[in-house]
Amino acid sequence: MKAKRLSLILYCTACLFAIGFNLLGQVSLVLYSKSVIIPSIFIYYWIANNYKIETIKVAVFLFCFAGDIFNLVHPNDSGIGSLLAFLMVYICLLIIVFSDFKKLKFRKQNFLPILISFIFIGFMLLTVLTLDFIKIELNFYFYVIYGIVLSLLCVSSLISYVVQLCYAFLYLVLMTVCFLISDVFYMVNHFYLSLPVFSLVGLTVQVFSYYFMVKYFLEQEGTYIRKNRNALVSL
Repeated sequence: MKAKRLSLILYCTACLFAIGFNLLGQVSLVLYSKSVIIPSIFIYYWIANNYKIETIKVAVFLFCFAGDIFNLVHPNDSGIGSLLAFLMVYICLLIIVFSDFKKLKFRKQNFLPILISFIFIGFMLLTVLTLDFIKIELNFYFYVIYGIVLSLLCVSSLISYVVQLCYAFLYLVLMTVCFLISDVFYMVNHFYLSLPVFSLVGLTVQVFSYYFMVKYFLEQEGTYIRKNRNALVSL
């Protein structure tokens, strides 16, 4: 219990330091702080889950860690490295989400919220991808593929929550929304209009998205919250 609490404190401290260094414009210190975030939240998850972890979730943490520190290890090739790392994160998460998604039972009243979710995410994707990115570093189709995978993750998360209102899917939605906001602000800040506030918002949302990811994993496996708390709202 003590080790779990310490790892969570270390995670929160690293997040706050990363945000603080971002405010001060200390880019290298931000990267060093971010290198602590994934290991600390991983330790918290591993202990909270009784030292058990699935292989695909190990891959999620490893790719998250790689994406966060790629700028530190290979600054000249950080763009493609980070993009591919987080693309693999989203693909792994899609596989995890799909394992729950295929068990859901859809009802007629779910179709309107599902349609709205498709339209909203599709609109967001098209809006971002049609911006006039004057400083884009990689082939534009890399970002299209990345955007499609992230959109699928967001849509499947929203649909899961609409169909079954439970804490696991609530944390899943919060996680994917954080990923979406972080990536949108990253794209706008780096390739369209560079402003310190965009960098700050993107970083803040990203570092705390990992907490929601871990909460989703724990709720999904039923080890962190009592099993009889499986419904947020009874429909």
